[in-house]
Amino acid sequence: MDASYEIQPDEVEILIVEDSPTQAERLRRLIQSMRYRARVAGNGRLALEAIRQTKPHLVLSDIVMPEMDGYTLCRAIKSDPELRDIPVILVTSLMDPKDIIRGIECGADNFIRKPYAEDYLLNRIGHMLMNQKLRRNQNMEIGIALYLGEQKHFINAERQQILDLLISTYEQAVQVNSELQARERQVIELNMRLANHAGELETINREIALKNLELAEASRMKSAFIANMSHELRTPLNAIIGFTGALLMKLPGPLTTEQDKQLNTIRTSARHLLSLINDILDVAKIEAGKVTLEVQKVQCQSVVRDVVDTLRPLALQKNLTLELDVADTPIVLETDQRALTQILLNLGNNAIKFTESGSVRVSLTQRQGEGQQMVEFSVADSGAGIRAEDQAKLFQAFSQLDSTSTRHAEGAGLGLYLCQNLANLIGGSLFFKSDFGQGSVFTLAMPSRGK
Repeated sequence: MDASYEIQPDEVEILIVEDSPTQAERLRRLIQSMRYRARVAGNGRLALEAIRQTKPHLVLSDIVMPEMDGYTLCRAIKSDPELRDIPVILVTSLMDPKDIIRGIECGADNFIRKPYAEDYLLNRIGHMLMNQKLRRNQNMEIGIALYLGEQKHFINAERQQILDLLISTYEQAVQVNSELQARERQVIELNMRLANHAGELETINREIALKNLELAEASRMKSAFIANMSHELRTPLNAIIGFTGALLMKLPGPLTTEQDKQLNTIRTSARHLLSLINDILDVAKIEAGKVTLEVQKVQCQSVVRDVVDTLRPLALQKNLTLELDVADTPIVLETDQRALTQILLNLGNNAIKFTESGSVRVSLTQRQGEGQQMVEFSVADSGAGIRAEDQAKLFQAFSQLDSTSTRHAEGAGLGLYLCQNLANLIGGSLFFKSDFGQGSVFTLAMPSRGK
């Protein structure tokens, strides 16, 4: 017998059994790169039919497949005396020890775990083909030995198969262990990076805490400064307004027409400046969280009528019609009356300020909202309206819109900002609808908490 008998690579045919077309094509290209011939079957049943038509030198099979899995295919091959000498390599992602035992029971020659290195796969295929050649040589030697009557000891085929499986399992364990060690090194590196980042974050947090203390102190000083300045400014302004009023009442004596005109200008300017100072002080108190609410039952019709009475002289000065529209049924809210009144006065002042002709309407209605009754205070005007591109910044502090029709309007741009903050404090929401050139409607919606 010539023990040097070898099969050339281009004479070797390997059957690939894989239900994934992508994986099957990858394996086919890999095997053909070694000059082996390759066939593909989509499952165990098709593979078994192909094997019985043309016997391959090796079967490379997935385990989990439809119709017939890899275990069943392997058992069918190994139970057929005509096919049992074909080496079967099972390619699987299954890692339970029971899966390996099932592989031994069905007669598999080797296991390869997914994902696999291509070099390792080719090495195992070469090893299996070499073992197949050795077994063939051994079988021929057994025949000659029996023919000559000699007693020789050869490795049992089943023991060889188990040995191959154990070797492949050991190799897979070594590979997994190597991967785990690599992952452990990565985890150690990540932990070191995290420790460095934690140190950096701790430093940043200390800096932020320090900055927060500085900001808190700056805010305290700002609030104290505004409070002191407001007090220092309001005292002389009230005096100016008081003495000017006395002069206009002609208590010290008669006035000329020009003196009367100048004194009215002084009083109007002083009142405007006092209003600005009050707005700034209110904003400072809200931002500092120092506003104390006095919640009580408020008769809404009474509040709205008082606001309209206060606004009426301003409307008359501009020849505007000031309309009042309130529900007949009494509406009572539990809220802070001063904050509610301030919101409505600011909205009314704005409506009159930005309306040159036409009317301003103050309304009070009650409607059913989402799960509760809502009370709505609305101030509508026929003024200039607000451009769409300006509406987003309407409630920002110190924001003044610069349209042709409103450029002359006085103010620091705090009115609506103050209204929105006060609305939030008393549990309401402030929203508006405006059409440029046609007017605006501002609405304060409050949940009704009972009468």
